[in-house]
Amino acid sequence: MNDIDKRFNEEYTQKMIRNGRLTTLIAALLTFVPALYLWLVMGYKCEWKYILSGWGIIVSSYFFIYIFEPLGFYPSMGLSGIYVGYLAGNIPTVRLPAMLAARAATGTEAGTYKGELVGVIAICASVFVNVAFVTLAAIAGQQILNVLPEFVIQAFNYVLPAILGAVMAQYFPKNKIFVPSIFIICLLINRAGFLPSISKFPLAIIVSIVIGIGMYMKVKAADPVPTENK
Repeated sequence: MNDIDKRFNEEYTQKMIRNGRLTTLIAALLTFVPALYLWLVMGYKCEWKYILSGWGIIVSSYFFIYIFEPLGFYPSMGLSGIYVGYLAGNIPTVRLPAMLAARAATGTEAGTYKGELVGVIAICASVFVNVAFVTLAAIAGQQILNVLPEFVIQAFNYVLPAILGAVMAQYFPKNKIFVPSIFIICLLINRAGFLPSISKFPLAIIVSIVIGIGMYMKVKAADPVPTENK
């Protein structure tokens, strides 16, 4: 480990992991506050059979997502981005696009120290902007929607596809085979009626990872000498 790796690990990574674990644990515990308030203060107590039933539905619906979603986001977001992203939420619609846009503007890449720092700064900035607009929407959201034209309201349905399209367009010049291939494969998986809906998301991630590793190994075998050593 060289001096830069050692310094980055000691001054950033270790502290980030410690603080990330602490804040995530605090956030997890705070999610119980509304239920405890209803139970201890308001006197509403739910029976255990309903609690366990609801818990079972959530686990069965999101079990694979808990495992495979972080694997899908980690290569682009890095460890610090994962901590902040899952604490703040809205990863695919807000955090990831903000990170990718910041990296594109600064010319940094995922998997590098500069890329991770630029990415996490962009995510944190998006959190503050998001909080400001969510607060505004909570206070005056209905009034704002009432004055917007109908075509603007209808356009909200295309926000997520537009974001995903922008992300794909950003990565397409870097790999003109992998991006369209994964898009077609994921589209086929999504349209496959014989597959359970709960299995489609993890299957898409697994297939993408396997194809990505295969293509990387093929390129590495054809050109084993790193670019910086040429």
